[in-house]
Amino acid sequence: MFTETEHSARAHTMPVGEIVVEKAPQPSSQRRPASAAGSQVPPFLSLPGLRFQEEYVWLLFLASLDVMLTWYILEKKDGEEVNPIARIVIEAWGLWGAIAFKFSLVLFVIVACEWVVRRRIRSAVFLVWFSLVVSVSPVLYSGILLAYHWLVPNTSA
Repeated sequence: MFTETEHSARAHTMPVGEIVVEKAPQPSSQRRPASAAGSQVPPFLSLPGLRFQEEYVWLLFLASLDVMLTWYILEKKDGEEVNPIARIVIEAWGLWGAIAFKFSLVLFVIVACEWVVRRRIRSAVFLVWFSLVVSVSPVLYSGILLAYHWLVPNTSA
């Protein structure tokens, strides 16, 4: 076992790869009790962590997949956009407009979920899962369309 001074010296030495980084021990007069450390007011402009981080990653993934599949169907398969608002955006601004439109919607959903979760947790859970279901729908629809056109080739040529 270590003596108290050896243990104290080892506690303030952290190996980082080949380099050893030493932290200076803090005098006991400057140490705060554990209860005081938890009750600190956050600094100005600090933000709390996101509550649904994993769900937001899936939301971004599905939005990206939706943009890619939609663009593939429109450009390579001569398809049509069925969402009238997205059709207007695509006709006016093309691919970059579609990307900006889609990710502004995703940003709106994330901000809405984070705002709601601080007031009503159950409503926010419903909202984030509802947004995931809504986001997966066009991806599934596009996948089904592509699979159908791959399995049933167009013979009217």
